[in-house]
Amino acid sequence: MQRIIPPIIVLILATLGALDIQIPGLKYSDSQLISAMLALIAIDAFVDRVDSSRAVERELGKIHQRLTVSDSSGIRFAQRSEQEKIGDIIGSARKTLWIAGPSNDGIVQRLDEIKDRLQHGVQVRILMVDPTDELIEWYGRHAVGPTYRLSDPAGRTRAKTRLEDTRDRLIELKDAVGGSFEMRVLERIMWFGFIIIDAGERDQRMDVQVYMYKKSADTAPILRLNSSSDARWWQIFMEQYGLYWAEARDVLE
Repeated sequence: MQRIIPPIIVLILATLGALDIQIPGLKYSDSQLISAMLALIAIDAFVDRVDSSRAVERELGKIHQRLTVSDSSGIRFAQRSEQEKIGDIIGSARKTLWIAGPSNDGIVQRLDEIKDRLQHGVQVRILMVDPTDELIEWYGRHAVGPTYRLSDPAGRTRAKTRLEDTRDRLIELKDAVGGSFEMRVLERIMWFGFIIIDAGERDQRMDVQVYMYKKSADTAPILRLNSSSDARWWQIFMEQYGLYWAEARDVLE
């Protein structure tokens, strides 16, 4: 009876045969050689698939972990440079667009996008600080950044002029045809800035910028809130926005 040789041994023998090396007492047929080669190819393919499967499993595990953490809190942290472009955020509004910030520097550059939302029937609210001498001096004690240099009287004067210009340009949105427009100014320091999209709707969203003491707004953290996954924080910041709005003075009357 012909001796049965394991596939791995057959492969070795095949190599030896190719080199015309014969081992006394061992015989192997062509069919054994072919079977051995096919078996090794199958084993190699199986090992590759197992490795790939394990790699996919590891990646799925990482994704699941991230989703689990994300679902546990609706708050996502970012800096201004990591945030979506303001124009894209504004353009996503379908029902309401509420904006609040001390200076609204970035917003005043997006008048065309806001007009477009008004023309599509979106309700727009804009809130900013009232550029009084006292308030600008208070900001000078707390805020830093390249936009306004508030450390000296001349810088505060320039800042006041710029804020007044921003206020007047935003007021002009009242002439846009379409949805309702409201604008108010607040005679208080605003420690938070807001962009609230489609409040009360299923896909509502809120971006909150937290202004830090002696820190530039460019590095201040932005919190992206999800009302469904973290209703408590959503309510806290919505109430803060509501207080700002309630205590502000209407400039369109």
